Amino acid sequence: MSGLRRIACIVGKDLRSELRTKEALTSTVFFALLVLLVFNFAFDPGTRDVTVVGAGILWIAFLFSSILAMNRLMLNEREDGGIEGLMLCPVPRTSLYLAKCATLLLVLLASETVTLALFVLFFDPPLGGGLVELALVVLLGTIGLVSLGTTFAAMAVRTRTREAMLPLLLIPIAVPLLIAVVEATSAVLSGEGLGQEQKWLQLLLAFDVLFLGIGYLTFPAILEE
Repeated sequence: MSGLRRIACIVGKDLRSELRTKEALTSTVFFALLVLLVFNFAFDPGTRDVTVVGAGILWIAFLFSSILAMNRLMLNEREDGGIEGLMLCPVPRTSLYLAKCATLLLVLLASETVTLALFVLFFDPPLGGGLVELALVVLLGTIGLVSLGTTFAAMAVRTRTREAMLPLLLIPIAVPLLIAVVEATSAVLSGEGLGQEQKWLQLLLAFDVLFLGIGYLTFPAILEE
């Protein structure tokens, strides 16, 4: 079986499991909804400027709901013995990393699509023709979070304080990514577009490539511990 088929089989297994329970997807959407509701009522309707605060609100919702999904998906594998079962199969450990990244990416993109729709409903941002640019920023930012989250979730799930350990590991290292996505999202919401903000896209691409590579190389050793 080729590497891509192995990855597709693992991703299919993970998605079928998630579709049966819907734990990660429903919990992340519900959490993001709460975050957006809190911020929606925190600002008086006539005083807030969504082009200034909108990017921060959106990525706070994305970040913490993503952490929730990372913990949930990896914990399910741990409790059900899925990781141990996969390790007994003749599948390269690097393929497991790519498969887990792909599963988490698909779940997060589904959650973020709903979150973005709720954000537009609550805050009515002046997107205009910037929806494609915003989608690109969200995709690149999510890939970066996934590359880190898959690695750190595999580490944190073995500890007793896994719910607290994952954000402690992930957020400090993700600071450059978060700065880049917030700045790029602000440029889109303000109507400036990404034409003058190429440096943030370049930073996002560099971050994604770097940490996908690090995760690819270190994930086998993390699983063996």
